[in-house]
Amino acid sequence: MPEAIGGYFELELRKGQHPYPQAVAFNSARSAFKALVLARNLRRVHLPVYICDVMQDVLCGSCVEVLQYALSERLELRDFPVLQADEALLFVNYFGLKADYIGEVLTVRYGRQLIVDNSQALFSAPQAGVATLYSPRKFVGVADGGWLANAPADLPQAEISSSQARFGALLGRLEDPPQHHYAMFQSLEQALENDGVKAMSPSTARLLDSIDYHEVARRRMDNLAQLRRRLDHRNRFTDWPAQPVAALCYPLLVKSAETATRVRAQLLEQHIYVPSYWREVLSSPTSPPIERDWAQCLLPLPIDQRYNVDDMNRLADAILQNMGKS
Repeated sequence: MPEAIGGYFELELRKGQHPYPQAVAFNSARSAFKALVLARNLRRVHLPVYICDVMQDVLCGSCVEVLQYALSERLELRDFPVLQADEALLFVNYFGLKADYIGEVLTVRYGRQLIVDNSQALFSAPQAGVATLYSPRKFVGVADGGWLANAPADLPQAEISSSQARFGALLGRLEDPPQHHYAMFQSLEQALENDGVKAMSPSTARLLDSIDYHEVARRRMDNLAQLRRRLDHRNRFTDWPAQPVAALCYPLLVKSAETATRVRAQLLEQHIYVPSYWREVLSSPTSPPIERDWAQCLLPLPIDQRYNVDDMNRLADAILQNMGKS
C-alpha cells in the first residue's frame, strides 16, 4: 500500500538522530539477547550473578545452559572462564562506567565470543565485531525498545511489535506527579516481558530517531560531575573512568544495608525516587558476598537530562543530611 498523502497530523518528530543506525531494533534488549543467542546456536552462556533475572529467564526452554560468574569489588571478572566454540560470555557495562575494561581486557581475551550488555551504557559505542545490547528506554522517555549492534548476518527478521497502547504512563507524567501513573508503568513493564521476541514498533523507532542525544549526554556528564564533587567522599565506589562519561546514574555505595534503607526511605518522603537494582540476588543463598553487598548497599542516584546542577545540589544536600552530614 502506498504511503498516505494528507489527512490529520501524527506526532511531530524530527528524523535522523539515531546513535546506532546499523543496529537491529527489537522491542526490548532482552529480546535482542534471546534472538542473538538462538541465531548463534549457542550451547552455553556465562552471565554475571549481578544481573536482572530476566536475562536468565528469557533463555528458559531454549536448551541453552546458563552458568553464572562472580565479580570483584571493581565489578570485573574474578576469574576468566575458558570458552568452547559454542559458548559466549555476557558482561554488563555497569552504570556505563566499564567501557575501558571491556575494550582493554574482555574484548582482547574473548573477541566475538563476548556479548556486551550496554543496557546501562547508551553512549558507549560497540567494540568492532562484538555483539552489543542497548536498552534506550533506561535513558530516554520511550515505552519499549532495544538495539543489537554487530548482529549476525543471518539473524531472523522478527515480527513488528505495536506500542500504541503503551504510552499512557509516559504521557501521564507530562501532566501529573509520577506516583499517579506508577501502577500503569509497572503493568506495562510486565506486559513487555510477556511480549516475546519482536522487532521495534514504528512509533518507538520514530521517537528514538527524534532525540537530541548530544544534549542528553552533555546533561548526564554535567550532573554526574556535580554529584562526584559533592558525594565522592562518602562513596565506597571509587573505580571511576579517566574520561567523563554519560552514565546511567551516580552509583552511591553506602556503608551498610541499614544506611541504604534509611536514606532511600527519607528521600522518598522528599519525592526523590531512587530505584533498587537486582534485589533478587539476595534471594539466592549462593550469591557471593560482593554481589550481595551491591544489591543491599547501592543507591543509584538519578542524573538524567531532566535535571540540572541545582537539582543535583538539592539531591546531594538531601543525601548528606540523611547520612548525618550537613
